[in-house]
Amino acid sequence: MGDATLGNATVVGTWVVMLFLGTALPAEGAARVTVDTSPAGRMQVIDGFGTCMGNAWAGEQWFQELYYDDLGASIMRTDLTPHFVSPYSDLHYYSPWFMGRGTTSVFNFEDTANPDGPEKNRARTYTGPDDYSREFGGKRAPIAVMGPDIMKNVELFDYSSVEPMGNMAKAGLARKEKLGDFKLYGSFWSPAPWVKISSGNKWNGGRWPMPVPGTPWPFVWGGNFAGGKLDVSDKPLEVFNDGTGPTSALTQFARCAAAYVKGFQDKFGVKFYAISIQNEVNFEEFYNSATYPLSSQYITALKAARREFDKYEDLKEIQIIGPEDLLGGDVWGMWQYGGGDGTVHKNLQYLVNIAADPEAARALGFFCIHGYASDGATAAGADSQMWDWWVNGWRNSPNPAIPADVKGFAAYGKKSWMTETSGEEAAWLAPRNAFAGNGGWSIALKTQQALTAGRESACIYWQFAERENETTGSCLTRKNNGDREPKYVAAKHFFRYIRPNAVAVRATVDGDGGVTASAYVHEQDKTLTVVLVSRAAESLMTTLNVPAGFAEAKSFQTFTSSADSLWKESAAVADGGTVAVEVPGYGVVTLVAKVGP
Repeated sequence: MGDATLGNATVVGTWVVMLFLGTALPAEGAARVTVDTSPAGRMQVIDGFGTCMGNAWAGEQWFQELYYDDLGASIMRTDLTPHFVSPYSDLHYYSPWFMGRGTTSVFNFEDTANPDGPEKNRARTYTGPDDYSREFGGKRAPIAVMGPDIMKNVELFDYSSVEPMGNMAKAGLARKEKLGDFKLYGSFWSPAPWVKISSGNKWNGGRWPMPVPGTPWPFVWGGNFAGGKLDVSDKPLEVFNDGTGPTSALTQFARCAAAYVKGFQDKFGVKFYAISIQNEVNFEEFYNSATYPLSSQYITALKAARREFDKYEDLKEIQIIGPEDLLGGDVWGMWQYGGGDGTVHKNLQYLVNIAADPEAARALGFFCIHGYASDGATAAGADSQMWDWWVNGWRNSPNPAIPADVKGFAAYGKKSWMTETSGEEAAWLAPRNAFAGNGGWSIALKTQQALTAGRESACIYWQFAERENETTGSCLTRKNNGDREPKYVAAKHFFRYIRPNAVAVRATVDGDGGVTASAYVHEQDKTLTVVLVSRAAESLMTTLNVPAGFAEAKSFQTFTSSADSLWKESAAVADGGTVAVEVPGYGVVTLVAKVGP
């Protein structure tokens, strides 16, 4: 493969140049790129790249070596939905998961006469803490009450099912120096089920064995804590009597979050850099999920969690980040859906209201968002309006029903991470008969958009590998093809050669022929990375004006990928202060040159 080993042996003191090319525009002439490495050209610091982990393979050596040693990932994300010991976890929280009509369901819930369960909806519904333990199938599910002693609370959790993820985090931490850094990040897909209340919404999708359409949230289905919203009233309830008296669902939520994170850290000998208190704050699904339709609800939970974490030396340095909403598809998705009782706040409205609350502003370490916008990865153009709004907001309202003078995240002096994206097909080019905006190559284009238009300090894909013989839309590769999968290779052009703590700097393009540019300087390693993405249909000669501070670079390793040839190594020569490279159509080229000793 021609890979250079990460670490001081090869990456330190190198100059890295990456070139990307798309289609749909003619490649007339050539592009010339100029990089501004002056203080005025500096933008965000890059923390790294990675994926979420949810697979038992994460505990296996081949998986860890591919992820860390070859791909060069330096961030790992994991699900923090709590798992409890018996009896709180018995019978999958007294929720059936049916394998066949008219047959005995699994997990020992036997009712052959009623294969859809006691209430014929294939789920166990409740409306809040007070009726969470109501009778269901002749049993009552108990509540694991969190007391003031965090170590006793830790004993209520079972970490056996997340052991592969814990071992994966340990493997990353062991490689921290080699990678340049390692950051562990976790998101709560749902809090414990008994702290949630009804959202007033109902599940309306899916066929058997999914819950019956019309089932109200929240419910428990197959061990999933589905939908509903956190009870943020802070009203003491007897069901949460911790031995000193009643406590509230809000207190229980904060204690549970802190104890689960501490238990994970203690068990696996790792440290979280950041957590999110809720993955995708606006979506209720049949799987672990919860919603904060109003930013005031999220702010209440945020402050409660921060106060609890601040009580403990090993938790108080953990950053809480958010709101981890999806990048909107239009201006409504950046501000608000609906109105009246149906109001649902979106991205920028969360930020505005967090900033207006001094305690909340202090509690939120930095921002994060899921990068599912595709408006910048089309034949029509490479500029993403959604990313621009996330960064800069707007002065003039894009719609009469939306306020003017809304700030983007950059106005608040905090960085942002893109913490999830996925959905591309496995082939390098997809579709084949139109702009290839949904294949492996498009991951390069979309990552470019997140880092430039979106000013993101980290990019995290959804999953790494899920199946032996298939690279799904959710992941970058498959077990039996490893480093040869197109999606994996597209990500590798970014993950491997833009190391943690590089600084994004301004890059401009003249005579682009469809080319856009980004650049990154790593001051400690004395490296420069330049990334070009083009929508041109044919191969294009692209020339980089070598910045004065890197003029001593004379030769460059090159790694080239296209539809018919992935990750091929060659060399390029600097001549007269410029470097020229031929980039194949729909191609990716990474150049690496050594600077200094």
